[in-house]
Amino acid sequence: MIGNSKAIRRMLTVILAVGALTLTAACTTDSPKEQPERERKAATVPVFKLHMTNDLWTRTNHNDDNFGPQRNIDKPKNLAEEPNGMVTVELTGPQMVDYLQILDYNGHGGAAAKEKALAMAVYDVVAPVVDKIETPPAPGAPAPEITITAAVGSGTPTPSATTAPAAPSSGR
Repeated sequence: MIGNSKAIRRMLTVILAVGALTLTAACTTDSPKEQPERERKAATVPVFKLHMTNDLWTRTNHNDDNFGPQRNIDKPKNLAEEPNGMVTVELTGPQMVDYLQILDYNGHGGAAAKEKALAMAVYDVVAPVVDKIETPPAPGAPAPEITITAAVGSGTPTPSATTAPAAPSSGR
């Protein structure tokens, strides 16, 4: 009887270990190795300006499953409609860190990722702009601006990123 309970305990230990390993593997992402440095750089910037369709912003600004970072950017610093059907989303540095984490989780293999193609496409446009940031930013440096045009239905944005403010158009 005692030998039997030891075998049962060993079997339970093995089952728990395999379960924990499986859960850990399911919850991880295949993040780019640059992700921690991108988050560090983004945190030092006072504000980012993103230009994209409202639909794209709505579909990529959250992750509310039980496995990922469980972050939602419900209240960006500013959200303004543009006359061309796009929106300008202003994010603080910490909000950009959250957005990068959400895009990373959804785009790079999170267990319950949503909108994978869109998240990857947006991440691939945002990341190079963040990579170019000199830390700390120079006093009075313009906010990094990132324009993401998208055929949302197909999930294939055409990137157009700038690091300086766009020149005002004469039609405004």
